[in-house]
Parts: sequence; structure tokens; C-alpha cells
Amino acid sequence: MNLLNMKQRNLRSENKKNSNLKLISSTIKNLSKKGINELTMQDVSQGAGLSQGIVNFHFKSKELLLIETLKYISNEYLDSFQRSIAKKGNDPRKKIIGIVENDFSKKICTREKIAVWFTFFSEIKYKPAYHQICKERDMYYQSLTENIFDELIKKEKVKLSKKNISRGFQALIMGLWLDQLEDPDTFNRIQAKKICFEFIKSNFPKQFKGMF
Repeated sequence: MNLLNMKQRNLRSENKKNSNLKLISSTIKNLSKKGINELTMQDVSQGAGLSQGIVNFHFKSKELLLIETLKYISNEYLDSFQRSIAKKGNDPRKKIIGIVENDFSKKICTREKIAVWFTFFSEIKYKPAYHQICKERDMYYQSLTENIFDELIKKEKVKLSKKNISRGFQALIMGLWLDQLEDPDTFNRIQAKKICFEFIKSNFPKQFKGMF
């Protein structure tokens, strides 16, 4: 393959990537307003500023587009989640604080993305593909948070279930995410983080004394 052909191939690949991102971004925006049943490919194409033919070229069906959209927001979340832990080093206190900060960051905790998450959650009973993607994300999240809480439990020297604490922590965050959907005008990121920190501190008072 000569240099010209390589450049043309790379350009096509980059154009396809950019078009996919535009279409997925448009899907997220429209899903948050209309839901799955009301969403149309025309909504997506108009929101992306692309022709419907381009949409059909990249995604052969609405269902495939929805699956790729769910994969996108799931991967985006997991990438951010992993970085929030990695940059905190080995201290489990800093790791759990990093998770809270990530879960209520302006990149992750947007009304549009939270609406899309809950839209897909409502469909997992009927859509095996959605269920599998959400399950993989949740299992990974729970596995890592269980490990962090296990370290905290051992250092605190208390008899707590790492599984129960992890599930309670995740349920708390999901509930606060839902608050943002139900009452966005009064939702406050700082207050949401404080609620999570109080939950953590109530279970590990020795290690988090004076930290919040």
C-alpha cells in the first residue's frame, strides 16, 4: 500500500469515527428527551447534522445504534472510574473519595447521561444485550468498591460486610442520580457528595475523622 492510499484510508477511518461520535451524541441528547420508543433515526440524523443515509450506513438499525450508544456511555464511565481510582494511589480512603468525586463530576453526572442510563435500565428485562452491558459495568464497579471497602473494614477493625456496604454505597449514588432527574432545579452536586461522604464516615469514623 502506497503512502497516498494509506492517507486516504486513515482519513476515511477518522471520518467514520467522527460521524459515529456525532450520531451517538445526538442519540444521547434525543434519548434523554424522548425515550427509546419515541426516538427515530430522523431525530438522530437531524441532531447530528448528517443525512439519514449516513445514519443507515453506519448503523443498520435503530437497535444497533442504541446498543452502541449504551456501550459508549458505559465505556466512558468505566474509563473515568478507573482513572479516578488510579490517580489516588494505594490509600483506600482516597480511592473511595475519588469514586464519589467522579460519580458527581460534570462529565459523568449530567442530566442527559443519567436520563439515558435510567432509560436503558428500564429496558434490561426485555433486552438481553442491554442487560449484559449494564451487568458487566455494575459487576466491575461492585468488585472494585468491595475491594476498597474490604481494606477500610480491616483498618477500621469492625465487623461489616464488604458486599453490603458496597451495594449500599452504589444504591445511594444511584438514588442521588435519580434526584437529579426528578428535581434538577434543586439538585446540588456538592450536597450529593456530602451525603455520600457522611455514609462513608458513619461506617468508618476513625479513618475519616476530620476529612470532610
